[in-house]
Amino acid sequence: MEKINLTYKSLFLFLFFTSCAKDQNIPYVAELIETIVTESQSPADGGTPSIEDLSNAGVQNLEDNQEKYEIAIANANPIPTTLTELQEIINDVNGDRAYLGNTDLYWFDEFDTEGSPMNSKWTYDIGTGDNGWGNQESQYYTSRSDNVIVEDGFLKIKAKKETYEGADYTSARLKSQGKFSFTYGKVEIRAKLPSAAGTWPALWMLGSNISTVGWPKCGEIDIMEQKGWDKTKISAALHNQSSSGNTINVKLIDAPTSTTAFHIYSVNWTPDEIVFSIDGNEYYTYSPENKTEDNWPYDKPQFIILNVAMGGNTGGQIPEDFNESSMEIDYVRVYR
Repeated sequence: MEKINLTYKSLFLFLFFTSCAKDQNIPYVAELIETIVTESQSPADGGTPSIEDLSNAGVQNLEDNQEKYEIAIANANPIPTTLTELQEIINDVNGDRAYLGNTDLYWFDEFDTEGSPMNSKWTYDIGTGDNGWGNQESQYYTSRSDNVIVEDGFLKIKAKKETYEGADYTSARLKSQGKFSFTYGKVEIRAKLPSAAGTWPALWMLGSNISTVGWPKCGEIDIMEQKGWDKTKISAALHNQSSSGNTINVKLIDAPTSTTAFHIYSVNWTPDEIVFSIDGNEYYTYSPENKTEDNWPYDKPQFIILNVAMGGNTGGQIPEDFNESSMEIDYVRVYR
């Protein structure tokens, strides 16, 4: 992810808050920061900004114990000489991007009750939707145990080849719509993806206002998707009025063991940015510099969707010998 450079104002506030620290190296730190600011291209415009000013500017990482920051800067080796290097030290003190927040468990499903998924948490999309759910998909979604069940501590979504209600395939699409939605938070989903070609697994979210404003105005956050013809990669994407369908807001990465091992697919959603990761490794950040209604509908509640589609725009051609393939999910957790 691109580092957030400290502005002169944020550094000024940093000094202001830390003036009473006791570490003997603090005077040196103050001089160091002044030198960095002087030599940087951040003009000194005077005044002491408020926390609200910094928040509006997108600065979120001066939230830990201020003395920790000062000591870390004083003891840094090599000595930081740029604002970016200074920012890296502060981020290291925070640890694992804790400055993004969203660390308290807020909602979850561990899938530890055998049988049907909990109806207090999940509901379903049923049928083939319009035009194969808008993507020429081939499956009929059901809520049958043949397609969705909790077994041995895992949620299993099974795509099957069978003639059912006029379709040649069946599968399931769970959603928390009407049960649970949230604005800002970190979602972690530990899952193993289906191995068969032609399957299109997805872990994603939609704006809860989709029934009134439609798509893509409601906003879509795709935590993880996988194409039917390449099971060695996964992607994250965002859809909104500025770019939807074959969106430009997408990142594809290697995931060679996605169908043979469990991985944690995650998104950390804040008022300023949306950060995607796999197993804690961040690989894509979406943060328009000028947020508008078109490119940032992500200030309203969204709900969670878990599904395996068949064929369509992203599933591609389904092999003739396809019989059945499953996505297994260990847990879904939301932190705020």
